[in-house]
Amino acid sequence: MAMAPTRLLRGLIAPLPPSDWLPCTASLLYHQWWLPTLALPLPRWPSCSDGLKLLLALLLVSAALAEVRLVASSSMAPTLRSGDRAVAEKVTYMFRRPSVGDIVFFRVPTALQNCGLNKDVVFIKRVIATPGDFIEVRQGQLIVNGVAQKEHYTAIHGASYTMEAMRLPEGHVFVMGDNRNNSCDSRAWGPLPINNIVGRYMMSFGRSSFQ
Repeated sequence: MAMAPTRLLRGLIAPLPPSDWLPCTASLLYHQWWLPTLALPLPRWPSCSDGLKLLLALLLVSAALAEVRLVASSSMAPTLRSGDRAVAEKVTYMFRRPSVGDIVFFRVPTALQNCGLNKDVVFIKRVIATPGDFIEVRQGQLIVNGVAQKEHYTAIHGASYTMEAMRLPEGHVFVMGDNRNNSCDSRAWGPLPINNIVGRYMMSFGRSSFQ
């Protein structure tokens, strides 16, 4: 014979109406009065000082990933014109080395610094050859690893310069301006150390974009 609950237990068990005797899961769904109330914190809107800190952080991040540079000469014409603003992104070369055809921004090499050029000056040229390549120029025709290159991006006017064949050392690329007759590049001061490259050209816009 089942024993009746003691007086102490009767005081602890809350009586339920007959209609509430349901299976366990259903009973829990219908009776949540026993759950503690969760006090969720209200969202905190950033203060003025927090907003300034966030803006500063975003500016620092964007400066670390990309920057805008002024094209100061016509050495990259017709691709880029003097006075254009070019965007240099700094992410690509964290994952791979420069490739042929890339347009790169770079700090001037030691040879130009020795001629009096400030070390912080940044040039923009196109990568023509990479480490280990043989490169030469015959009557204006660029030849890489014995193959004459078809360069659709160069200035139209004829070029008659010649350069003796050379092999690029490890850690260096050969860069030239698209305006071959008006460009101070690797033909004059030699291969460019890859470590001097600060970014890859992504896009450009002219002054008319702001008018």
